[in-house]
Amino acid sequence: MKGAKKQIGKVAAAGLMLAAFGAWATPTSSCNARPTMSQILFVLKDPPDPRTAAVINAARDPASNPALYARIQRPISVLAPEDANAILLHYDPIQDPYELSLRIRADGELMSIFPELLWTSGDVAICPAANPRVLREYHHSTLDHYYMASSNEEIAWIDQGGAGQGWARTGQVWTTRDVQRCQTPSFTPVYVFYGTPGIGPNSHYYTANPLECGYLRNTVGWSYVSAPFGALMPLQSGVCPPNAPFGLRLFYNNRAAQNDSNHRYVSDPAIAAQMRERQWIDYGVQLCVVGPGAP
Repeated sequence: MKGAKKQIGKVAAAGLMLAAFGAWATPTSSCNARPTMSQILFVLKDPPDPRTAAVINAARDPASNPALYARIQRPISVLAPEDANAILLHYDPIQDPYELSLRIRADGELMSIFPELLWTSGDVAICPAANPRVLREYHHSTLDHYYMASSNEEIAWIDQGGAGQGWARTGQVWTTRDVQRCQTPSFTPVYVFYGTPGIGPNSHYYTANPLECGYLRNTVGWSYVSAPFGALMPLQSGVCPPNAPFGLRLFYNNRAAQNDSNHRYVSDPAIAAQMRERQWIDYGVQLCVVGPGAP
């Protein structure tokens, strides 16, 4: 992908059968574009099926029943009030809850316990303005690699030599926004990957595309790091939307064969021309941000 593309109780007591891990424990094929929407509500029968206890126990203590924990898609927490008619399972925000729900629905035995699955969201209906976020570019003189720092703490850390010698500011800086907790989010996550140590390149890669993120999570060469800031993707016309009108072009150094893939985001036409002269591949505008410079 621009270089990356080239590269509950015990089961026996509850009567719940074991299943192989297989695809039940794999990353989803698409990443979650709304990280706050990472919960699935399991509606209970009336009265609840006795096997519900096994599901709750597996969610609370994965080691007690790893196979069942995998079948319920590895939640990170569970809320199971005694007087409620449902249990709430919370998942890793990077996982696509729609795909998780489809996997669970495909498990006939689980669906015989829970008559219905519902998504729930921690999003707010009215969204306040998202906090500004500064993106500052660095270049490593020896590696000839580029990197975008996305927090004041990270910028200070690099400036103080925390990332090692050789990194220097290029002077390129942009303003974007944090990811928003909205029912209809504005600035969506930018997923950051790093080359898997010993396998992938010594480099980072950024994408705002949930499908590309899902693809990378299911490869061995790239490892997901975090989604530290928000941005938007260009419209189908290739133009950036009004609330994020400033486009960043993605360049790729075409060194996947050397396991040295690196990518650079560029907004200055003169710098873009220089990158083309250096034979870096131009993938066009891939991220849309608020504008150039710090706020």
